[in-house]
Amino acid sequence: MGNKCYQQCASSAALSVSPRDIMQRSSFLLAIFSSVGIHAQWAFTGDTTATWEQAIARYQDLDRMHSGARLVEFGNDDDGSPLHLFVIADGSGFTPDSIRAAGKNILWITNDIHPGEPDGVDASLLFAQALLESDQLMGLTVHTAVCIVPMYNVSGAKRRGPFSRANQIGPQEYGFRGNARNLDLNRDFVKMDSRNTRSMEDALAIMDPDVYFETHVSDGADHQYVMELLTTQKDKLDGGLSAFMTGTMMPRLYEWMASRKILMCPYFEMEFETPEEGLVGFYDSPRYSTGFNALFDRIGILAESHMLKPYADRVNATFQLMLATLAAMNEHPEELRRARSAAKKNTASMHEIGLNWVLDTTHVEQLPWKGWAAEHKTSEVTGLPRIHYDHARPTDTMVPWRDKYNPSLIKRKPVGYIIPQAWAAAIVQRLKTNGVTVERLDRERSFTVEVDSIAEFKTGQQPYEGHYLHRDIRCSTRRTKHTAVAGDYLVRTGQVTDRLIMETLEPEGEDSYFAWGFFDSILQQKEWFSDYAFEDIATELLRKILH
Repeated sequence: MGNKCYQQCASSAALSVSPRDIMQRSSFLLAIFSSVGIHAQWAFTGDTTATWEQAIARYQDLDRMHSGARLVEFGNDDDGSPLHLFVIADGSGFTPDSIRAAGKNILWITNDIHPGEPDGVDASLLFAQALLESDQLMGLTVHTAVCIVPMYNVSGAKRRGPFSRANQIGPQEYGFRGNARNLDLNRDFVKMDSRNTRSMEDALAIMDPDVYFETHVSDGADHQYVMELLTTQKDKLDGGLSAFMTGTMMPRLYEWMASRKILMCPYFEMEFETPEEGLVGFYDSPRYSTGFNALFDRIGILAESHMLKPYADRVNATFQLMLATLAAMNEHPEELRRARSAAKKNTASMHEIGLNWVLDTTHVEQLPWKGWAAEHKTSEVTGLPRIHYDHARPTDTMVPWRDKYNPSLIKRKPVGYIIPQAWAAAIVQRLKTNGVTVERLDRERSFTVEVDSIAEFKTGQQPYEGHYLHRDIRCSTRRTKHTAVAGDYLVRTGQVTDRLIMETLEPEGEDSYFAWGFFDSILQQKEWFSDYAFEDIATELLRKILH
């Protein structure tokens, strides 16, 4: 596997914690290693990443060598390649029922959704090997089973090269962002255009993980941090589950990384040209993995290692964040279980849902920030001003941080939704794949319904992920009687999947099935008339009205 190797080396990291003003914090003992008797840490070296064939071969070896692990296929890429899932569930079996019966929660890790960002591929290989070969680290799985997708975008991973991510430092070669259909799979979670996504969501519905973890490499501004942490947008998550994530899990992740001297900051977007001028938390609508998994009351975590750090440093930071997540879950299994159970009950019983969340610009906090002094220099390429980050001048300051979002639309939850069978092919299977109970009517039935008519919308002028996405949708609503015929579908609410149901079936939702164009044929005019021929008809109509 090239010049890459996995090794054990002595741990000498001092235990220290940087202040975090952006989140609620609890007091933790930073001694997870000593508490489980670990005196060494695993590490990655090198500047190459495993190919798909090499990665699967390594997981096959781990499957053969360890009874507590199993490699299975769970679907296909758009190019026909199999998708694999590696399950570590020592002593509990490998089905969701057996895992839950053993009292374990589930951590799900997805790698290579963007194959040009392969850090998680190598971090997960190291993670799996470390758990299976270290009795002490395996102790972190007492209360948690681990599910690893070695490479999700297999067709993209096979398109290896050194040039598609020009600003990224290493590895020597990597895959391509788009899959065989040139789809960005982290924009496909609601629309489910790819076989990859349909396979993934079927598996997620079966396993129903408590925490969904995905590995990436960030773009954007330069700074001192090796890792940027993106979590499910806290304001959109169920209150109790959000409190567990922000008050228990996130502080533990920051403390773990700080104790290993790995700088980590929140994943951000810049308000202006440099980070010091202000940062904004990322908003993850349901098209994205973390936003989608939030609809099922799961905590979503994205590891976003920084593109301008050496590849080995990025892999090791991703590996440590995986361990940190597993440790946090292992230390608070009952709290996590209770928070998710309560969240699901709340979802099924809620009376309304917030949609189309927007940033609250009036809510500003101060975030500790370690960056580089930024200045403008004259470009040697263009002769124009360019931004330059001076690594000889580190900064350590506080910056404005905005990360509070509010819904711009509140929708009351109906008793259910009727889907005429004419539209079922595009809609019903997508819902069923995600665990939604859908009834097919066996006879004609009459309902009092509210009908939404599209009053206004805008459409993008360029295709976005295979669709001309609609936005700024406004509906007018009227109440009427509707007769559904045998073969039509009824989706009742009161399910734990109600958030998915409403996000997709309320047309004004930013990631609704209407927004993604699944109903576009209703927008096309089908009849026309010739104005000269209509003149006589119009004259006669006016004559009747006036007389």
